[in-house]
Amino acid sequence: MPLPWSIPRARRELRRRGLADDAIDAWIALHTRERFAGDYFRRADGAPWRVRDYQRASIESWARRKVHCDGRDVGKTTEIEVVACWAMVALPDTEMLIATQCENHLFPLMHRLQRRFKATPEFAPSLVEMKQSPSWFFRFSNGFLLWGRIAGPRGMNFQGLHVDWQIVDEAQEMTETAWGELYQALNGDGRRWVYGVPNGLRNTFHRMTRIHDAEQYNWPSSLNPEFTPEKEAELAALYGGRASPGYVHRVLGRHGEPAHAVFALDDYLACIRDDFDFVDAVAHEGDDFAPPADVPDGEYYLGCDLGFARDPSEIVVYRNAPPHLMNVLRLRLDGVNYAKQQAVIEALDRAYRFRLIGIDAGNSGRAVAHQLMARDESWCARVRAFEFGGATDAGVLPDGSRARRRVKELMTELIQRRMAERTVVFPPIADREQQYAAHTYYVGPDGRVVYEKGNDHLIDADRCAALCHYLDTQEDEAPSSLGIGLGVF
Repeated sequence: MPLPWSIPRARRELRRRGLADDAIDAWIALHTRERFAGDYFRRADGAPWRVRDYQRASIESWARRKVHCDGRDVGKTTEIEVVACWAMVALPDTEMLIATQCENHLFPLMHRLQRRFKATPEFAPSLVEMKQSPSWFFRFSNGFLLWGRIAGPRGMNFQGLHVDWQIVDEAQEMTETAWGELYQALNGDGRRWVYGVPNGLRNTFHRMTRIHDAEQYNWPSSLNPEFTPEKEAELAALYGGRASPGYVHRVLGRHGEPAHAVFALDDYLACIRDDFDFVDAVAHEGDDFAPPADVPDGEYYLGCDLGFARDPSEIVVYRNAPPHLMNVLRLRLDGVNYAKQQAVIEALDRAYRFRLIGIDAGNSGRAVAHQLMARDESWCARVRAFEFGGATDAGVLPDGSRARRRVKELMTELIQRRMAERTVVFPPIADREQQYAAHTYYVGPDGRVVYEKGNDHLIDADRCAALCHYLDTQEDEAPSSLGIGLGVF
């Protein structure tokens, strides 16, 4: 019924079509999503779910184009869950696509829907088919189809779809090529609802928040009733102040100052391979960790970004396989103390016999690096504790002097260059893709590149490994190939 949503208007139209009052009441009950959610959704305490006042207009919307530019933790995912379940009941013989750029964004949402469809007695009998691989798919007895897909390289996973409703989550991470394929996957009279948290990029999501004929919403995190002054103060401190990009983007839900993507996500995706042996492991404080046995001979480099109480530790191992640098191990440590972090690195060294070991010299990294270097001279010769804010040699200039580069910019450019040349090989790790997609920078008033604070622990471990390989092999490179520019900066 293609009318702007209004209960009085719907009631008049249905009465004109000859429906009795009880049938009209049932129709309106079904097509009022707030009432639908109250009937079939429950809060954690078992009480019926209730829409918050600021959510009501959005959840009841019938707009063909709708864009959310919000802070974190305001109820976007719950709205998507409600709308998808409602469409499954109210829109038979139609198709809906839930799309994201990264697997880490798609899986939690689709898993929630899977639980909802199976656990709700009124929904479960209608579910006649479900798949998770190669992509999420639900088919229901009334002909409703629900797809869940990540973009894939250059949006290829959207090719071949023709749906009536698109819901795009974490839209700020979508690449331009993915958007191009997504546009063509929507039927001519279909709906596209877009949800995102700004990241400073002036990309398609940013442009969509400026489209006047789309219904626009901005929900800052402070709208959540559980957002306390204490939480606000903590976030302000973590992001570096209330005027910092992270706070403006993720708390206020505003675009803030323009930022730039550090890495080209299409280049990253082109470097993904799954045809080689790779270890992806997670360990906690009480876990025993055993490094791989029978490690092939080769030149290996270790990169570490170490944390403890608040942040995880990310450890990566790369093998030199000219012209490629291949990531053969990723180990994430959660809540692991410094002594055990050191023991893990020593165990990995016994297996891989690293040529160099790179450690981000933050508080945790500096402590572990000092302990390793105190063991003996061989460790002193191989451990490099990198001060990301410092400078390092970067080759020889034509006049014979040494070029100096800021460490974090240099190690970032090393990864960028290898990605562009397709000489780095990444296994398919959802965490890494999410971090590379979201990593941004801006140029400060003094002309220095400033990388936004956030979830970049795995990137920092990659940075350390890439710089170790560079320092170990640069003497074999011609000076003209080293470069002293800023690459994409």
